[in-house]
Amino acid sequence: MAGDGAGGPAGERPRLLPLSVGPSRTRDREALRAAVVQLIGHLVIEAVPPERRHPLFDQGRELLEEAGWGLAELVPAAAEDGAARRELFRILRLS
Repeated sequence: MAGDGAGGPAGERPRLLPLSVGPSRTRDREALRAAVVQLIGHLVIEAVPPERRHPLFDQGRELLEEAGWGLAELVPAAAEDGAARRELFRILRLS
């Protein structure tokens, strides 16, 4: 069959891949909160090896980057569950 120049047979529409804007988000806020807590510990306290990272680790990283949180903001949030961590989750819309 002859191609139509779009990668498929003549007369057949090419497949389109759905695109999303921004990082993929899960609806499971509890799981994403756990990933963010692990990421904070990874950045501030001790590196987490890739094989032990939460499945949503990379989404958590994207979320923190979007919110503009760096080490200065993360140190109090990583120390313990308290006001700083609750504020972080509120800003990240994970509360």
